[in-house]
Amino acid sequence: MMKLKIVASALVSLAMMSTAYAATCPTLSVTNGQGAEDLTFTSARLQDKDNANSVVICRYEGKDDLGASSGIRTGAPVQGTVSNWKGDDCATKDGDASKCAFK
Repeated sequence: MMKLKIVASALVSLAMMSTAYAATCPTLSVTNGQGAEDLTFTSARLQDKDNANSVVICRYEGKDDLGASSGIRTGAPVQGTVSNWKGDDCATKDGDASKCAFK
């Protein structure tokens, strides 16, 4: 019985490792002289998407002239997973990063 549990656990682990999950740009917060602020996600861009050096560049806006970008290196080729992607670019007006998911 114990061997069956070990084999079943190993099979489940292998299945989970081979499943690709969609990722999104992270939530980004900044602290400045006026306090903390959550930035609003605005867009993403895939750079070098077809090789292991791929980067997802996430862009954010805040109040006044505050803005930021972050880069996510996946270590593998990357592609957009939702219909909002237009080529290598994805944008949203409501701040919902899931509308620019990638894997």
